[in-house]
Amino acid sequence: MIAILTDKPSVGKEIGRIIGATKVRNGYVEGNGYMVTWTFGNMLSLAMPKDYGTQKLERNDFPFIPSEFELMVRHTRTENGWIPDIDAVLQLKVIERVFQACDTIIAATDASRDGEMTFRYVYQYLNCTLPCFRLWISSLTDESVRKGMENLKPDSCYDSLFLSADSRNKADWILGINASYAMCKATGLGNNSLGRVQTPVLAAISRRYRERENHISSDSWPIYISLQKDGILFKMRRTQDLPDKESATMFFQDCKLAHQAQITGISHSVKEILPPDLLDLTQLQKEANIRYGFTASEVYDIAQSLYEKKLISYPRTSSRYLTEDVLDSLSPIMARLLSWELFPAAKGTGGIDISSLSRHVINAEKANVHHAIIITGIRPGNMSEKEMQVYRLVAGRMLETFMAPCRIETTNVEAVCAAQHFKAEQTRIIEAGWHDVFMRSDMVPKSGYSVNELPEVEKSDTLNVCGCNMVHKKQLPVNPFTDAELVEYMEQNGLGTVSSRTNIIRTLVNRKYIRYSGKYIVPTPKGMFTYETIRGKK
Repeated sequence: MIAILTDKPSVGKEIGRIIGATKVRNGYVEGNGYMVTWTFGNMLSLAMPKDYGTQKLERNDFPFIPSEFELMVRHTRTENGWIPDIDAVLQLKVIERVFQACDTIIAATDASRDGEMTFRYVYQYLNCTLPCFRLWISSLTDESVRKGMENLKPDSCYDSLFLSADSRNKADWILGINASYAMCKATGLGNNSLGRVQTPVLAAISRRYRERENHISSDSWPIYISLQKDGILFKMRRTQDLPDKESATMFFQDCKLAHQAQITGISHSVKEILPPDLLDLTQLQKEANIRYGFTASEVYDIAQSLYEKKLISYPRTSSRYLTEDVLDSLSPIMARLLSWELFPAAKGTGGIDISSLSRHVINAEKANVHHAIIITGIRPGNMSEKEMQVYRLVAGRMLETFMAPCRIETTNVEAVCAAQHFKAEQTRIIEAGWHDVFMRSDMVPKSGYSVNELPEVEKSDTLNVCGCNMVHKKQLPVNPFTDAELVEYMEQNGLGTVSSRTNIIRTLVNRKYIRYSGKYIVPTPKGMFTYETIRGKK
């Protein structure tokens, strides 16, 4: 008998169905020579100081570093304090019975560093010695699971993956436990949690919020003139905004008296905007937050749901590239996608050669663990509105990636009025290319001199000034982080991994260090207190 361990009941039951283990038991399914059981996520964690016999850390106990780390069952908070999670305790007993009834184990937990650690911790906690193999898959389709079962590898091949997860987990424990206990000791206040990743993220959120509070606004006065030719009215902006009202008023009055402006320069440029790369989880979270206002946590959960419904590939990936074999399998998937008419504007454009997809997305080194998020080709059925929106982002990005570049033309017009220089700029799409998929105007870059329409003008043309206005402009303070900005900040600064960033944000919310204010993330008083207490300390 062969045991299979997954980290979710839904995944375990789905794998069981595919391999013929369909008899439902208490905490597992069995059949066809397999017993498939599961964890409820991470049911084990590193033990706390009290579990090593240290009830209360004193100053001379720091730093507290166990000679050997121990594991404990996940705990939950109750009115009487922290107690072992009864569901985790009972399921661990089920897993132990399943292992004892088998002679081989297949690790089918999440195909990631943390997923490998989840399996190894259970294996160690139960003192198991059975031979182990690894199921490593990038989607939950029947074909992918069957192919994975045919290509099992000894789990020892993933020793380095586990050791990296285990080392990081223990380093986080040492830093988090010691810093948290030290802060309690220093401030005399309990219920403070510091961590290697969560605290720098809290600091970034708090620092930006404090910067906003302390913002001193600066003023400027842009000056505009309105010109007309061939019935087309357009505005031009002075190339330098003035920092004081007196100077701005003087130049404004000069423009009002001038009545005419002379065109001094015209230039045209054409630029290609290359198709964007495929999506990883961070990019998907950013897109969904910008387009639909979804939080990073919402996108994480929706992507996992779509994965379990077999509609997209493994979502917790940091790669935006594909391997050669995945690209070779895409042609029929792309053909199906176009036939579903999810993106009518992209169909029949001739922008995609399905029989010979572009190879610019291939990078075996950057896709060696999990490739970019793609759809599986299974037609979406029963989905919520939010699931459909996220699915469309993934599917639409696949179309965009393999379409032609978008070509834009920029026309710059320069003029002089009352010895002052003015500028106007028009940007228009001349070949939509990949821009056809979503037809989003914000994909085309614009500047502060942009106008919707420019007439045909020539150098040395003299045009009448139809209007002149001066605007009082205040420099706005920086906004608090949005989810899109925060996950990008974390990515750029190496804080967390693509799969852990969501949980870091959730942890800070759950521990009441941060909260949502509309679409923005702001610190709570508790978060600001923590930030001010540890700010600048090494």
